[in-house]
Amino acid sequence: MATEEFSKDKSNQQTNVNCETLEKGPKRKYTRKSRTDEKANAMIDQMINEQTNEQTNEPTNRQIIEGKYDERIHDLICSDGDLETRILNQQLAYRLEKKQR
Repeated sequence: MATEEFSKDKSNQQTNVNCETLEKGPKRKYTRKSRTDEKANAMIDQMINEQTNEQTNEPTNRQIIEGKYDERIHDLICSDGDLETRILNQQLAYRLEKKQR
């Protein structure tokens, strides 16, 4: 008899349960992952921009240095003074030209 009452109680409990479905809202956005992706992309873009800026600045810096070098060599070759000073300046100009190449 105890088992019959237990089974009746169990069946009564099952019928009294109400099922409610909850409305599904929008899925959760995973902002953490997208933020790291955005930061990584921003860093990569920044590094690329720095490299392109260095590459564009490099030829101009090189041209400036070569211009100053050529001007210095020209000044040494065309220097005034006694014979000994002119020879020393011409030797220095020759060494600079040789070093430049």
